[in-house]
Amino acid sequence: MELQLFIYKNIALHFYYSKDSVEGGVINSKNVFVYFPGLPQMIDEDFFVNKVNKDTAFFSVYYLGSWLSGGNFTYENCKKTVELAVDFIKNKKGIKTFDNKQISWNYNNLYVVGYSFSGNPVVSAKISKKDVKSVILFAPLLFLHKKEVLESMKDKKLIDNFYGFNLFYLQFLRRGYKFALRGIEKQSWNKYFSGKEQNSFIKMDKDYPNIVIFHGKSDEKINYASSLFFQKEKHPETKIFLKDEVGHNLEKLFDINQINKIILNL
Repeated sequence: MELQLFIYKNIALHFYYSKDSVEGGVINSKNVFVYFPGLPQMIDEDFFVNKVNKDTAFFSVYYLGSWLSGGNFTYENCKKTVELAVDFIKNKKGIKTFDNKQISWNYNNLYVVGYSFSGNPVVSAKISKKDVKSVILFAPLLFLHKKEVLESMKDKKLIDNFYGFNLFYLQFLRRGYKFALRGIEKQSWNKYFSGKEQNSFIKMDKDYPNIVIFHGKSDEKINYASSLFFQKEKHPETKIFLKDEVGHNLEKLFDINQINKIILNL
């Protein structure tokens, strides 16, 4: 597996691909997946080793204001990161940070992939089926806006526990990752995680790509009922695959062989 790092408009992207896919200096891959992480997740190359092959390549993206990327870590910048990454990849060329030389790639299909926290920014980003074949989400945190949470959960105790855990987790991020998430201490994140950020209300564009969701039935952090509610109320065309005895675990949800079979029929 080969690895390159790009910086585009302040966002950092790692590119994982097989040297078997390089022809005439150009990387030719049938399917390219662009991955947006949960929090405070920083994916390393071990995650991609068994998923990359001649036909499959991955971009792993760092939100603006996080880890290797520049700028400030804000909710709006998380959405912007999704849009910028798609713009960069569809141009099919970039300047390698290693030697400052240009490299090019081709692909048949581009898939946006998100895990946990990335769910809301990904479905709220302005991307279209013209550029992206499908969006694939794993255990996505879709709803934070109070109106949507009330409608999807209904149970007051569940709702209180949901927001209580969100704010507890936010304090954890502030204690441990304030240098990696530059802006996590801003009050706007309190507003987001307590359901008061108006822009987190999900409004789907008609041109938004197909969506596939994988969710564990034993997920205690983000209940799979939220994914079913999203399908019912926001995007009826969404395909959902529930996994028995799987919790909030990306490794157990992300089966590249299963994914490849599913996307063939989209």
